[in-house]
Amino acid sequence: AWSKLRDKQHPELKTKGCWDVSQVEEIHAVKARGQRLGVTYHFGRVFGICVEKGSELPLGDPGRKFKGRYVFQGSEVKDQNWEATIFQELGSSPAAMEAGNSCDFYGLLPGNRSEQSDAEQAYIQAELKGNDCWITLPPEQVPASWKKKYPHIKRPVVRLVKALHGHPDSGSFWEEHCDVRVRLAGIEPMGATWPSTYFHPKLNLYLVIYVDDFKLAGPKENLAKGWSLLQDDITIEKPQPIGLFLGCMHEMGSFKLPSGKLATSMTYNMEGFLV
Repeated sequence: AWSKLRDKQHPELKTKGCWDVSQVEEIHAVKARGQRLGVTYHFGRVFGICVEKGSELPLGDPGRKFKGRYVFQGSEVKDQNWEATIFQELGSSPAAMEAGNSCDFYGLLPGNRSEQSDAEQAYIQAELKGNDCWITLPPEQVPASWKKKYPHIKRPVVRLVKALHGHPDSGSFWEEHCDVRVRLAGIEPMGATWPSTYFHPKLNLYLVIYVDDFKLAGPKENLAKGWSLLQDDITIEKPQPIGLFLGCMHEMGSFKLPSGKLATSMTYNMEGFLV
């Protein structure tokens, strides 16, 4: 089962150029070059993992599934001198819980609606910046042609190009990548105290981003346009009505006010975690 999940992501990583297979070198040669030039290179490895997504959901729910992915081992990275690597520690700033709740409130106002979507393999949409990072691929990712093409290379490494999951700075590079493109779409940041929270002044759309989870609220007739602007330069899945967001079920409902008027409501249901 793991091999099937693993093989599903393999072509996606190759298509998106996650690492540069056109430049294959012996790890000791790259280390020696770094020492000779006085340039810092990072060295690590990529390996596969398998996780269950949506484990809090009931059995049979389509949102509960196993996913295989390749990640960078960020806990064991060395430089050309075999010393532990110190990263930039840029740190990412995902939206706060209050931002998500206020977005929900905005979507409940008369004439408004909320929708959500996920960025597809968000991190590897961004370029990996900083020092060159050379990686050792897992055996199943090494092309069979390398044995004939590079018979002299015993420990091959390739350069990591995209901000792969697991790299300590990948979250920051993705956040920067996403922020630039959201701004270009005309969706303006709401200030330093509300990170990863945006508003479109003409469409009156409120956007909250938590890593790769997008939540958009505003006039229902403007939502499609808002998603279209985001999808111009960010690969996002098809938007869905508000539901499971950050592990919490968002359930829209209604109730009667003492005055007799009908009001809309949002219930945050995490009962699945208690079962």
